Amino acid sequence: MPKTPSKKLFDLVKSLSPAEKRYFKVFATKKNESKNKYIALFDAIEIQKTFDDEALIKTIYGDEEIQSRKYSELKAYLFDLILKCLQAYDEKSSVVTRISNMLGNVQVLFKRGHFADCKDVLKKTKKIALKYEEFSQLYEILQCEKWLAHTTINVDFLDNQLGRIEEEEKGYLEQLNNLASYRNLFLKLYLSIKKNAANETLFQEIESSNLLKKKVFKSHRAKVLYYRVQSLLAYAKENIQEFYEFNKELILEMESQPHFLDQNASEYISALSNYCMSCKLTKHYAELDVALEKFRLIKTLNYDDELKVHRQYYQILFSMCISNGAFEKARIALKDHLQKVEKFDAKLFERKSFYFYYSYIYFGCADYEQSLVYLNEWLDLPKTVERPYYKMLARIFNLVLHYEMKNNILLESLLRSTYRFLKKENQLHEIERAFLTFIRNSLKVANKSELKDQLLQLRTSLESINDGKPARIGQFDLSAWVESKIENKPFAEVVQRRFVSTI
Repeated sequence: MPKTPSKKLFDLVKSLSPAEKRYFKVFATKKNESKNKYIALFDAIEIQKTFDDEALIKTIYGDEEIQSRKYSELKAYLFDLILKCLQAYDEKSSVVTRISNMLGNVQVLFKRGHFADCKDVLKKTKKIALKYEEFSQLYEILQCEKWLAHTTINVDFLDNQLGRIEEEEKGYLEQLNNLASYRNLFLKLYLSIKKNAANETLFQEIESSNLLKKKVFKSHRAKVLYYRVQSLLAYAKENIQEFYEFNKELILEMESQPHFLDQNASEYISALSNYCMSCKLTKHYAELDVALEKFRLIKTLNYDDELKVHRQYYQILFSMCISNGAFEKARIALKDHLQKVEKFDAKLFERKSFYFYYSYIYFGCADYEQSLVYLNEWLDLPKTVERPYYKMLARIFNLVLHYEMKNNILLESLLRSTYRFLKKENQLHEIERAFLTFIRNSLKVANKSELKDQLLQLRTSLESINDGKPARIGQFDLSAWVESKIENKPFAEVVQRRFVSTI
């Protein structure tokens, strides 16, 4: 039975950023690879939308008969060539790669007897490693110092510096172990939450550990992990105030050493996103606005970071606009977002998580036709994509939209199918039931006066069910919508008014 063609080369090429692809073309040209089958294969893969090995073979060899091994070797060579190129590319931005290459240079110089040059390179390497807290490489640098002194029979150096080296070795190992301990604590908590296995016993165990109680972090990187653990623990325990406070401290700590952010933007993107979420939950809206703008200033290092920045920025912006009723602002931002998102790979940018935002924003602008377009795209998602809770929200919102559009005939069938779905998925709660009852009764009313009575009755029911608090179905502000119908005012105006009253 023939083997399934490997697509690892295809995936590697597709994962490259535009800058990395340009760098590869230059890199390959310098290696005299520009006019051969390797570059032709690279170009063919770059053009392909989906992996098709037979089409690639046809593009490269035409009608020429080839052995499968020959094509496999071609792909393997191109794969290795891309990796070599990426190593050279990463050297510009990766401190770890730069230090490793510098230590490699020390070995090259040592073999050729350039011992003085070895010392100069080690000194420069150590300065960089100290700045970026690369403790394992600092330990390796010390071994090079001892090895160089021993080889050159530098007794005076060993006599004067061996004690200092031993102390530094001990210190670097302690810092390395300390960093590993905080990282393991973070991963333990993170994993348990992702597996939905977190519990009070685990929380107490982590909270009472010396790593948190005594704040024994020995480096900036360890301190960052300390705040990440505290932030995650507060979120897991639903302590919103502490979640905000620890996220704020985390951002301050990360920004106090900006050169680390130039090396790894991914953690900062995640931390900034959590900080924005915490600001929204605790109503620190001015801080949220400042934090949101920081996304625009992040220096992304790769395609994945660029994708994360875009996704997080617009999700937070859209969510905030929905909460405060700034739907027109959101619509302007939405057009900008849709234009920018075209440059991302459709498989990597999961637009499904945005469909509700799109639909809700146009709903808030009273553009029900466009709102329905995006809602239908959401409803058409595969069954495996969305959980029943979100499908319930989509169906409820679908009823609201068709009610606004006065599609009464369609509403009758939608009402029946929605009722069946909610009952089947155990999502027919009191609020949903009250809303469905209103829709059913509204189809029977004869005039505006009777309709207003039904709306007033729905408002009373929602207040009773929700103890006077605004009733929501997911992110949809049902109470604000009912109020807008009773007052005959735009939904956005009511949302804005209610938001201001909560500040």
